[in-house]
Amino acid sequence: MGEFRVRKIGLIVGIILCVLLLMMPTPEGLTVLGQKVLAVSVMMIIFWMTEAIPIPMTALLPILLYPLLGITGSKGQNEIELFTHYAYPTVYLVLGVGFMASAMQRWGLHRRMALGIVKKVGSKPSRIILGFILATAFISMWMSNTTATAMMLPVAISIIATMGDQINTGFKKALVLAIPFAATLGGLSTVIGTTTNPTGIGIIQETIGVELSFLEWMKIGVPFTAIMLPIVWIYLRKFYKTDKMADIKIDVVDKEYEALGPMNKGEKLTSVVFAVSVLLWVTRSLWKGFVPFATDETIAIAIAISTMIIPVDYKKGIYLLEGKQALAEAPWGTMLLLGGSMVMGNAFTDAGVAQWVASNLGALSNMPPLVIIIAVGVVTAILTEVTTNAVVVASFLPVLAGIAKGIGMDPLQLMLTCMVASNFAFMLPPATPPNAIAYSTGAFEISDLMKAGLGLKIIGLILFPLIMYFITFGLFGVGM
Repeated sequence: MGEFRVRKIGLIVGIILCVLLLMMPTPEGLTVLGQKVLAVSVMMIIFWMTEAIPIPMTALLPILLYPLLGITGSKGQNEIELFTHYAYPTVYLVLGVGFMASAMQRWGLHRRMALGIVKKVGSKPSRIILGFILATAFISMWMSNTTATAMMLPVAISIIATMGDQINTGFKKALVLAIPFAATLGGLSTVIGTTTNPTGIGIIQETIGVELSFLEWMKIGVPFTAIMLPIVWIYLRKFYKTDKMADIKIDVVDKEYEALGPMNKGEKLTSVVFAVSVLLWVTRSLWKGFVPFATDETIAIAIAISTMIIPVDYKKGIYLLEGKQALAEAPWGTMLLLGGSMVMGNAFTDAGVAQWVASNLGALSNMPPLVIIIAVGVVTAILTEVTTNAVVVASFLPVLAGIAKGIGMDPLQLMLTCMVASNFAFMLPPATPPNAIAYSTGAFEISDLMKAGLGLKIIGLILFPLIMYFITFGLFGVGM
């Protein structure tokens, strides 16, 4: 009854706020188009937070409301795209990985991998979570954090399915949430770990003429990752009390692993597809010169197609996946969520809403530099929950460069602050693709993500100005 009441209140409040924002006088510095986008965005955010209507349905609201409110099809310079963003590349990465996960489950490879990991990591639930945090963060340093999340989640879900009688709900939530959190922080540490980093680095070079090399960015990102990862582990242990859970019975795990026997043909073929796809993702930077248009999504769709054409028993017409099964199990809800969040995020930028928010930071010009850094970080961290971090960076950095020059600060300091704080996206599925993919597993509710993510965001916002001011600017001299 309580959950239903929250949804009902969310529906009413979201609609009322949307109407009020549409009817109020247009704020100074914001266009009428931006006001309309802001109104729809606020309603979508409330709907997502309260699950007033199913999450994927909220993601489809722009298709209904943007044309009705005249947001799309405007003749001015702020042309708002709609349908193209529902085909955002990451959507197809999710689709391809979903097919691979289905194949793993069909042939039992997920169970073998799960039992094998538990055998290696040990019997303590907290140690299993730590293993996934470290593995995900390391992988995310060298490939897209979205890809790293999509790779690791099927393995985590298989552990939950296999160990179901030995673990509780807290462990399930902590294990699944640890993966997107670790992927986001791991991706922060290198240039190639997330699209946000190269986007921001490119804007910095174009705007203020400062070029950040791969090594220089690691000086910025690695300290945050190194400090935050242990905190994520300790935080999840305490938040979900996994340190008080009973150890998993390793002898039972050993027996179940032995009972699996030798790998069947379907497992072997699926493991080959899995290994080849991981190899291609990890090494793409080495061979992309030969196939310049290939992306992580290209590889993901190759996976999806391969599961349909690789035969396990050709004479009987048995393949790694059957078409109906694969399509029925595809993560359509997550794909719509990603598309809808990209529509909203890009409209937020194209209609000038993000620039309007950033320009209002100029009121801080008389504050000490550390206070300005904290303020920029807090605003960025809040906005990054409702639109992807790459969009926040793309819209904020040029504005921040102008603000910094106007108040006598080094522009690079504010721009780097924004880039780092944009990665504190821990509370909502639309905030970053890793969150959306993790939510698609059904292992937790949005309320779980919001509660756990809020605490982690607060910790990050407390630590980040200290790390930025004393390590990035002070110890390494970046931005000085």
